[in-house]
Amino acid sequence: MGIKETLIRLGDYTGESAVTLKGDHELCAENCRCILACDENLALLRMRNYDIRVVGTGITLENYGAYGVRLTGKIHSLTLEENGGDDE
Repeated sequence: MGIKETLIRLGDYTGESAVTLKGDHELCAENCRCILACDENLALLRMRNYDIRVVGTGITLENYGAYGVRLTGKIHSLTLEENGGDDE
C-alpha cells in the first residue's frame, strides 16, 4: 500500500487542493497529482480539478512529496485552468 492510500485509510488525506503563495517567490501546492512540465521559466502542475501554470524566472522545484509540491523563484503569474477533474 502506498503513502497516499495509507493516508486515505487513516483519514488524513482529503484530496482537496490548496495553493499558498508567499510573496512573489514561493508557491506551495497541496495534493498536487503530478508535474506536467517544469523548467526555469514555467511550471505546470496537475491538481484534482485544475492545472496551475506558474510563469516566472529562476523557477526551481524545491520539494515534491506525498502532500504536494514547493516551487521557488521570481513568480510573475499564475493561471488556473480546469482539467475536467476526476471522481476519486
